[in-house]
Amino acid sequence: MPPASSLSMAPPATLRVGVVGCGSFARFATQQYRTLPGLAVTAVADLDAAAAGRAAAELGVGQRQVDAMLTAGDIDLVYIATPPAAHFRQAKTALEAGKHVLVEKPPATTVAEAEELARLAAQGDLVCTANLVERYAPLADLVKQVIHSRLLGELIHGLFINDASDEGLGRNHWFWNRDVSGGIFIEHGVHFFDLVADWLGAATVVSAARSVRPHAENTAHQPVEEQVCCTCRYATEIPQTGVLVHFEHGFHQPSRLDRQELRLVFERGELRLFDWVFTHGILRALVDGATLDRLADILPGSVVRQVDRFDAAARRMRGRFKSFEASSLVEITFSSGLSKMETYARAVRDLAADQVAWIHDRFHCRRVTAANGVAAVATAHAADTLARTTG
Repeated sequence: MPPASSLSMAPPATLRVGVVGCGSFARFATQQYRTLPGLAVTAVADLDAAAAGRAAAELGVGQRQVDAMLTAGDIDLVYIATPPAAHFRQAKTALEAGKHVLVEKPPATTVAEAEELARLAAQGDLVCTANLVERYAPLADLVKQVIHSRLLGELIHGLFINDASDEGLGRNHWFWNRDVSGGIFIEHGVHFFDLVADWLGAATVVSAARSVRPHAENTAHQPVEEQVCCTCRYATEIPQTGVLVHFEHGFHQPSRLDRQELRLVFERGELRLFDWVFTHGILRALVDGATLDRLADILPGSVVRQVDRFDAAARRMRGRFKSFEASSLVEITFSSGLSKMETYARAVRDLAADQVAWIHDRFHCRRVTAANGVAAVATAHAADTLARTTG
């Protein structure tokens, strides 16, 4: 049951949004928010007055000081798109002033701070949601359907490889400063910890490591952490069982080689997805006719290629001490029909619309809440701590 206060204090029909942080992604996200009914971007703020001025002119809105924005009486929702180390203080200030908060990931750089933001949001009956958009990508939902349908048998393990570009991240960019970013697991990995948690449940980090860039220039700066990896075990109460998923995140590629791939290995097939917000994929599996029809219904834009066909004598197969039958080996290619940027824009809009729906109707069930942000930071922190311990 929603708190009594939410039933008696109706929010305005159109929420007035103040944007804190005016970098390129903030402007991209703000453009998406402006297309949504129920949101009106009315002001921007940034510690860099010139950046705020450019954003204000681009959006046709007013410019304010950062701290004034966080407590302004004519702002209902604050969107925070500053470097991670600033998120906690800014989000806390806005929540204590009675504002709803959308904050770029991570919501905070420590578990305790993320938990405090979640507590303040619950106490004030407010939104405090990190922009964990992966759950909102169209193909992410369909992958969840494939996993839980068990059309390919049980999921055994997964591997996510993120070979990301650092071309736009100069040596003095805050991304490389762990005191500001929290490190790759916390600044970036939270997206994918949250996504897989949506599919499989809670994670336990079982191994982790990292590497730093071996250049002499590092002696004059904080070392450049450019590659991290960890393995998580999901959804089991029995030791040494469950689904193992390995995450690799590196920032070291030219922009033209930026690429991501997720592989999910099942008892009777393998699903591969591409791009960091998934836009297309390939499924290779042993199937019968009915299973093929159901998979083609789930996966959009399906194109089926028969790799091999088995006669009646060859259809009986065995794996993991289990017997099953399959009439063919197929490869299914599929696509959301959207480009990467179109997919990203849609996910940003859908997350914001989801939060707005809850603000207007506390019976609405959100896909991402403050609790999800806490869980993602907790997994990232566990991986980061283990990686720095093991080297």
